[in-house]
Amino acid sequence: MADDKTGLLSTSRPTPPPQSPTPSHSTGGGTSAEAVYHDSSQSPNSRLIQVLYVSLVVVMIMITMCLSIYRGADAEANRGTYLMLGICLLGFAVVEVCLIFFARNGDLPKGKTWFLYFVGFCIILESIFTDVLLFQ
Repeated sequence: MADDKTGLLSTSRPTPPPQSPTPSHSTGGGTSAEAVYHDSSQSPNSRLIQVLYVSLVVVMIMITMCLSIYRGADAEANRGTYLMLGICLLGFAVVEVCLIFFARNGDLPKGKTWFLYFVGFCIILESIFTDVLLFQ
């Protein structure tokens, strides 16, 4: 039978040394590398700016999708055209989501994050142009 010191899956894997408890707040000037509120590559301010930017892009996409569905259901002619404008914008947003996924997995270098903001800006512009075209 196994005693309390034997590993559950295999005996070849050493057990990690016990971790010392970390204080809930820092009294000195150092910061903990195990911070819960942000990753080590971004500051909380840059993370907030990134979240606000992505939420702006999502709001613009939702407004344009609602307007294109409304115009597609309301118009008697060109119903498919108005709906396709919204679907085209969704396709562009899927490209942005894929790029964010690549950046989170490390396939896109950290120095190329400006490209994510550029694609988001292009999505905002396309959304504005589509809204203008829908009600011209």
